[in-house]
Amino acid sequence: MASTTPNEPSAQAASAPSVLMRLLSMTTFVGVVGFAVAEIVQLMQQGQAGFADASLANALTWLVGVNAWITGCGHLFFPNPIADAIGWPKGNPFQWEVGLAGLLIGILGVMAAGQDRGFQLATVIAFSVFYLGAAVGHVREMVRERNFSPGNAGFIFWYDILAPAAVICLFVIT
Repeated sequence: MASTTPNEPSAQAASAPSVLMRLLSMTTFVGVVGFAVAEIVQLMQQGQAGFADASLANALTWLVGVNAWITGCGHLFFPNPIADAIGWPKGNPFQWEVGLAGLLIGILGVMAAGQDRGFQLATVIAFSVFYLGAAVGHVREMVRERNFSPGNAGFIFWYDILAPAAVICLFVIT
């Protein structure tokens, strides 16, 4: 086992994320956990009656709305730790725009559950274009820049693909 001097941090300590980054990365799970809990509650209260419609409403609220609102706020209010997690340079002016787009999609998602099919479709399209487009951007960063930072190639990359696919499927089957 290698030892370090008192002034030299271990490799593990040097790469460990800050407490703020740990909290910010957990927020991406809030939408998934909220959706899962809402689905369980729906099944317990109503059974399978209207389950697909309720699942779409839950997905719009949690997977689209709450998740996008939280991630948008992360870009707006914690741009430097988010930039570090993604592997972007700090002070990137596009973070403000990404944050506003996330906040917009979050608002649409929360509103969409109680709206008509046209509003829901517009929300699904906006969410899917933004998130799937972000996934393409993550792939580009991985290929061109070899950027495998957790905020670029980790959970958020897979969320950017799987969440729109799930929401599109729920919209289609309802």
